[in-house]
Formats: sequence, structure tokens, C-alpha cells
Amino acid sequence: MYSLLTEQTATVLGLPLVAVTPTARLIANRTEWLWFDPAQALAIWRGPDEAQHGFPAGSLTEALARVRRRAVGLSRRGEVS
Repeated sequence: MYSLLTEQTATVLGLPLVAVTPTARLIANRTEWLWFDPAQALAIWRGPDEAQHGFPAGSLTEALARVRRRAVGLSRRGEVS
């Protein structure tokens, strides 16, 4: 299940307001979230390490698969990779 990203939610998650687009989707649970915008073919995942990892993804399914495999690149804490 996913939802549209609002400005308020973006601010709480630490995403820039440019992440709020008509096509962006957000999936979240208690410890992680995944932002995906098909128009930009881009995903940002924040995992248990509390770092944001940016990576290209052609679909939400691909983005979720990369997160499950932890194939999202390396990042220093708090920086988009």
C-alpha cells in the first residue's frame, strides 16, 4: 500500500519539498520509508541506519526489490547516496 506524499510528510521525513510531485509515492513502516517518483525514475530509501539512499529505479516494483536486496548504494549517515 502506498500514499501520495504531502508537504507536511516530506518535512517530517527530511525530504526536500521538490520531492512533492503529483506522481511521487511513499511507502513507510515504523523503521523505514521508500519514496519513488516514476516520472523521475528515482527512489530514495531511508533504512534502519537512518541514512537516505538515492538510486535509479524504473518502477516501484524495481525500487522495492532493490531495497529488499539492499542494492541501494552506500551512504554516509544522513546523506543521499
